[in-house]
Amino acid sequence: MVTALLYTGSMDMPSLRRPRGLKTARPNPRDERLEWHAERLIAEHGLLPPGGSLVVGVSGGPDSVALLDFLVRFRARTGRPEGAVIAAHVDHGLRGEESDGDAVFVEGLAGKMGVPFVTERIDPASGRRGESLEESARKLRYGALRRMAAAARTERLAVAHTADDQAETVLLRLIRGAGLTGLGGIRPRRRVHGVEVIRPLLTTPREMVLDYLRRRDLPFRVDSSNLSTDPRRNFVRLEVLPRIEAVNPAIRETLRREAALFREADAYLTAEAGRALHGIVLARDAGKIELDAEGLLLYPKLLRKYVLRFALQELNGDALDLSTSHIDALHALLTSQPGRSADIPMGIQARRERGAVVLSKRETEPRGS
Repeated sequence: MVTALLYTGSMDMPSLRRPRGLKTARPNPRDERLEWHAERLIAEHGLLPPGGSLVVGVSGGPDSVALLDFLVRFRARTGRPEGAVIAAHVDHGLRGEESDGDAVFVEGLAGKMGVPFVTERIDPASGRRGESLEESARKLRYGALRRMAAAARTERLAVAHTADDQAETVLLRLIRGAGLTGLGGIRPRRRVHGVEVIRPLLTTPREMVLDYLRRRDLPFRVDSSNLSTDPRRNFVRLEVLPRIEAVNPAIRETLRREAALFREADAYLTAEAGRALHGIVLARDAGKIELDAEGLLLYPKLLRKYVLRFALQELNGDALDLSTSHIDALHALLTSQPGRSADIPMGIQARRERGAVVLSKRETEPRGS
C-alpha cells in the first residue's frame, strides 16, 4: 500500500505583502512561484468574489493540498473570501484502506489549518450507464461536491487542476477528436451542474506545486492509481508526453499556449453566436426554443454550429458536455425533412418542423450528478 509522504515542518502562515486590490506584483523571472501564478489568475478571471464561503475539493494529493494551503493563506492576507474556506473530501472507496487513509489524512490536515472539514462517500461502480469507471467517478464526485457546497450555502467550488492537467487534457481531446471549444482545454472558471467551479492553479506547472509543498513543509498522499498506465490520462502522462518531449522538450507549454489560442477563437465565435441567436429565435417558452432554420442557414457553417450550441446551453441553463457528433446531428436537421429528430444529453430533444428546428427539454429528466 502506498503511504503518505509526511513532512514535519510547521504549519504557520507567515505574512506576505498584501496585494493592491486584486493585482499582484511582477515576479522575479528567475523565481516564479505558485503564489504569483495563482494570484494573477484569480485577478484576471475574478475567481474569488468577496462574499460567501468557498468549498475546496481536497483528495489529499499534492495539488489539492497545495491549493488548500494557498487559499487559507490568501484569505488570511486579503480577506477573500469573507466566509470560510472549507476542505471537502470525496471518498471513492476504490482503493480500500488507501481510500480510508486519505479521508483521515485530509481531516487531520484541515484541523491543523483550522478550517472546517466535510466528506461524502460515493460508489462509482453503481449506476454506471455504459461509461468508464473514471467518467462515472468524475460525475459522482462533482455531484458530491455540489451537495457539500449547498450544505455550506455557497455555489463556489475550488479544484486543483494544474497547468500539467491542462496540457494532458488538450492532447487527450486532440487524440479523441474535438472542436475549438474542446481544444481550448479546461477553463479557469465554469459553471458545472449549478456550481461555480474555479481553478486557481490552472496556470501553475506541477513542479511549482511540488516546490511550494517543499517550501511549506506540507505532507501529502500519493494515489497508487497515478502509477498505473491503464487509464487514458495516465497513459498520456506516463507514455505519450515523455516520448513527444524527445522531439519538443517544451510540449507541455506548447499545448497550453495553443489551448489559449483556441479559447480566444472560441470566445469570439461564442460572442458572435449570441448576437446571431437573437435574430433567428422564432419563439421562446419555458423548456423550449424554436429556431428559424432558413435564417440560420444564411450564416457560415462554423458559426451555425456555435449558434446551436449556444441555444442548447441557454435552454439547459448550464454548461453541456457536448461532443462534436451531437452538434453535427443537430446541424443536419437544418437541411432535413420535417419530422426528423435528434436526442441531445440532459433530456433535450431537437425536432425539425416546417421552417424551424425546435429544441425542447424534458423537465422530468434529472440534471445529472
